[in-house]
Amino acid sequence: MSSLTKLGRAVSPDKLTRAWNRAVTKAGVSRIRLHDARHTCGTLMHLNRVPLAVISAWLGHTDAAFTLKTYAHSQCAALDDAAATDGALVTDRDNEAG
Repeated sequence: MSSLTKLGRAVSPDKLTRAWNRAVTKAGVSRIRLHDARHTCGTLMHLNRVPLAVISAWLGHTDAAFTLKTYAHSQCAALDDAAATDGALVTDRDNEAG
């Protein structure tokens, strides 16, 4: 569903939520709030290295710091990747020193 009507007006939040709920029911999955999908979107964009300014604009925020604090949640796999990168940096540094 587009967020605009055929006349170019914004779809009401209630109508958008009802359409979302119908889609979730039709998919046969557990209840997912539309707002939960918004958090997932922000997190996945962050994990895929989309620039913070782009994520913030996509979500309609004017403050990128708010977007980062509220929507960009780190995942275990991302934390593991960060640890591996840090470990490789330290190992490479130690190998070069010897």
